[in-house]
Amino acid sequence: MVDSREKGARAETVARDALRKLSKLQWERTPGSGALDPKHLLKGDLYIPGEKNLFVVEVKHYAEDHLTSALLTHKKPQFFEWWEQAVRQGKQVKQKPLLIFKFDRSKLFVGYEDIPSGVYNYMFVNAHGYEVYISLLEDWYENEQPKFIA
Repeated sequence: MVDSREKGARAETVARDALRKLSKLQWERTPGSGALDPKHLLKGDLYIPGEKNLFVVEVKHYAEDHLTSALLTHKKPQFFEWWEQAVRQGKQVKQKPLLIFKFDRSKLFVGYEDIPSGVYNYMFVNAHGYEVYISLLEDWYENEQPKFIA
């Protein structure tokens, strides 16, 4: 049986390495994986040490694909539980939520709030009280060139 904490740690490491490669910044896994009190200004799963981070980055990895019709039809889709966590943590530390997620053998996806400015593949989901854009992490980064630190 797969240990969910180990799987989560592996996903965080994969996302960290991808963000390092894309942004050339020294991303690290958050100690305690976001469980620290908001007064420490460290929420989420990944951060850039010694910098004023502009995003709270939550990372999720599950076996199945969660980008399905369930986003619109289920009472409480898993994706929106993840997104809710990222939004809540972002509010606690006054940072934008960023959800990086994948399913088994998939590429990394990203959920974000800002309207895409580039021409690339993304989807917009307005459901369960949230508005969120979703795209492949690489596409989002290459087209938006987001600023991660102030």
